[in-house]
Amino acid sequence: MQDAAPNWLKNLEKYMPGPNSKYGDKVAGFWVGFLHGIILPLTFIYSQFNTNVKLYETNNVDRWYNVAFVIGLIMLARILVGNR
Repeated sequence: MQDAAPNWLKNLEKYMPGPNSKYGDKVAGFWVGFLHGIILPLTFIYSQFNTNVKLYETNNVDRWYNVAFVIGLIMLARILVGNR
């Protein structure tokens, strides 16, 4: 059975949050949190079909990852909703 996910989504998977060992000894920082916040809707959909993809990177730098994750979500909402 072939994988039904398009190639661009498979390529995006390497940037999606995953298991703790995904980054090895490095932890996810500010910019990774920012990216994960922006791509959250795609990550959510893809995670329903791939158990190696999670919504949130647990191996992170706590405060800075969390702040960036929320900033990414807010920016995504502003882009999608606009100034209504």
